[in-house]
Formats: sequence, structure tokens, C-alpha cells
Amino acid sequence: MFLHLQRTTGQLSWANCGHPPPILLRRQDVVPGAFDSPPELPLGMGPAHPDISRRVHAAQLEPGDRVLCYTDGVVDARSSDGELFGEERFVDFILRATAAGEPAFEVLRRLVHAILDHQQHRLTDDATVLLFEWHPTGARMFTSEL
Repeated sequence: MFLHLQRTTGQLSWANCGHPPPILLRRQDVVPGAFDSPPELPLGMGPAHPDISRRVHAAQLEPGDRVLCYTDGVVDARSSDGELFGEERFVDFILRATAAGEPAFEVLRRLVHAILDHQQHRLTDDATVLLFEWHPTGARMFTSEL
């Protein structure tokens, strides 16, 4: 996923390179389909796909919007009995923490701990999460690799 945020205007552009689409949280709710875009081939596919062109998508953020980007290793995290962390639990966790008024960095910190706890601290896939909140005066971004 490549993202570009115009910090002064809130114009967000992105290209989806094989990851789940970002999630837009606005006024403590998920905006369904806000960033839906067909995933394209991942980067680094090698000489078999030398001329891959990327589509760039755009959306306008509103003050206070939170954007959540993640790799599939986050929602595919499995417990010792094989239960997926799953997208529903992932989104529910974010919504509850946001509704409780937690700042973005604390939401992300708690989410990372929940995912690690779910997998007994043994990762089996890449798991990266990026959460940022946009305000006209600038964006504050928080990222974590598990």
C-alpha cells in the first residue's frame, strides 16, 4: 500500500499493492467501502511482470478522520486452537477503543498487544498496522510492526 496525504487539505491518494483496503473511521463509525479498490499485484513480482502500472485512488478526509491500514497477517493471526483474530474482531476492537475516546497511538498500542496475545506472541506472518488521524493542522501517524 502506498499512501500520500496532503496534510493541509486532507486529500488522500493511495495505490493498493496486494493488501486489504484501508478502513476509514469517521465520527466513531466505519465508513463502508470508503477505500474499496481492487488489489493489484504485490510489489517485487519480478521480471514476469515488468510493466505493471498502478491505479491511484483518491478520497477526501474530514477533520478527525482516522485511517487504518494493515497487512493480512493482522487479521489472519491464529490462536493456538486455530481461531483467526479476524476482520470483525479487528474492526470491533478499533471501534470500541475509539468510542472510549482513546487517542490513536493508544488504540494502536492496545491493538498490537491484543494481536500478540491472541497468537501467544508467536507470529507466523508479517503483521503491520498503520493508524493516522487527520486534522487540518496536520496528521499524527502511528505505525507498528508486530
